[in-house]
Amino acid sequence: MVNIADDVSRALGEIIGKPCTRVEVGNFNSLSLGFGEPTRPTAKHDQKDYRDWEIGTYRSAWRVVKQGLILCGSRDAVESVQELNAALRQIQLGRFSSLSQPTELDVRIDFDSGIAIDFLAATGDNDESFHIFCPGAVCVEFVVHRGWKIGPSDKPWGM
Repeated sequence: MVNIADDVSRALGEIIGKPCTRVEVGNFNSLSLGFGEPTRPTAKHDQKDYRDWEIGTYRSAWRVVKQGLILCGSRDAVESVQELNAALRQIQLGRFSSLSQPTELDVRIDFDSGIAIDFLAATGDNDESFHIFCPGAVCVEFVVHRGWKIGPSDKPWGM
């Protein structure tokens, strides 16, 4: 188990106990999970029903597990993203319990239901493999080989 930095843990303090109220598989089997209250779209073209907290990945593989069984995963043999969405929506995830890093490459979210979602880094580049958009225009991201970083979600980050 890899320790997560204290500033990241502090940034996530308010999400603990919030129910997962939005689940969506998107392009390239990306995964988005929403927690908290719905937010208003930030642009006219944006019709997504985002929440105060948004957790997910654009590129990592992911799997939903309970007691050693994979309930659903980004590499399931399905005909469409819609089919994967339907399967995922049948799973009652529950409330956010904790965030951990079981290996140097992967991130895990635990729910109070005993279900966990593993985000498995699957590329060697310097792009984020996991992110959390927090209230107050804060973004937390994990990048393999660079670790955890916190910055603004509404403007570019300094390098």
